[in-house]
Amino acid sequence: MEEERYLITAVQKALKILTLILQNENGLSFSQITKLSGGMNKSNVLRILYTLKSEGYVDFDEASSLYKRGAVFARLSAGDSFASLRLMLEDELRKAADQTGMIVHFTVAAADRLRLLLRIFPSASFEPLALANLEENEVPLNATGAGKIFAAFADEELKARLIAACSFSSYSENTITDRQEFMRIAAEARRNGFASNNCEHEEFLCCFTRPVFAKGGKLAGALSFSGLKDMFRGERYEKMKAYSLVLAEDLSRRLGYEE
Repeated sequence: MEEERYLITAVQKALKILTLILQNENGLSFSQITKLSGGMNKSNVLRILYTLKSEGYVDFDEASSLYKRGAVFARLSAGDSFASLRLMLEDELRKAADQTGMIVHFTVAAADRLRLLLRIFPSASFEPLALANLEENEVPLNATGAGKIFAAFADEELKARLIAACSFSSYSENTITDRQEFMRIAAEARRNGFASNNCEHEEFLCCFTRPVFAKGGKLAGALSFSGLKDMFRGERYEKMKAYSLVLAEDLSRRLGYEE
């Protein structure tokens, strides 16, 4: 009895509604939730649903008028799979960084954002490369090679979420801030099988990116090679392009992709 005075009734009600939604993968309507909640006041149910939606725990599908599990749970489940993916990639990306002398990174999608899963510097890194932003984890869709790859190769549902969440902000004078122009370049990346970034995110860094696929042709992530502008020309650039193709294809096979 002593412990009961610490219980928060509103939290109990919110958890009950959240549990109902999580137990029904296809979603529940407002009337269904109200009925299953055991006579909870409709006004309270609506306020709880609004709060859960604002925090990302619940999504509302306007087409079907159903409440479903939100993006928070997509990020949590993705975290487990990303851990094993990171473990698989780390040695390969380290070899690639040392082989090319460039920064090698791998970007993944988590809910409606792109996240940097790994960034590896070459062992013999020199000072200018160390200027790359190490603090930022979110990868802007419109200012990176990885963003173009996801806009080119992701499934339609993920692509729509990423584009809707993108502010198309400017990071340098080369950033693509026009949505239509960005989609045109993404379509070009799909035809070419790779994407480039001409100092669009960080003014002194260029980038070359290829898609890595998983079983069933699903896009697993974007494999990128970054360096100073002078590194993206001549024989060194051509060798990196060839190396990145072999590595991307090998990683795809290891993830179960079959052409």
